[in-house]
Amino acid sequence: MALHMIKLCVGVENVEDLSEWQVKRAKECAKKGLPANPFHDTRMSPKRAAEMLDGGSLYWVIKHFIIVRQRLIGFEEVKDKDGKAMCRIHLDP
Repeated sequence: MALHMIKLCVGVENVEDLSEWQVKRAKECAKKGLPANPFHDTRMSPKRAAEMLDGGSLYWVIKHFIIVRQRLIGFEEVKDKDGKAMCRIHLDP
């Protein structure tokens, strides 16, 4: 059974803003030779990640409404600029 996650989309006014932000980041990654799929970095890793990857989605909350759904395609442990552990959530475009 798939599990889903909900995240607040802070600093975004509408769906178009989120889309533009993700396209811009994808282009930056492609220039560096990295995968160009959308991703989101967060401090906490999900405890049930395997269940989330079995058909789960990330639901974005924009201006108090769940308004965008993106399928989860992977999780990766990364470090932030200060060396702290982060979780990178890979998303379907």
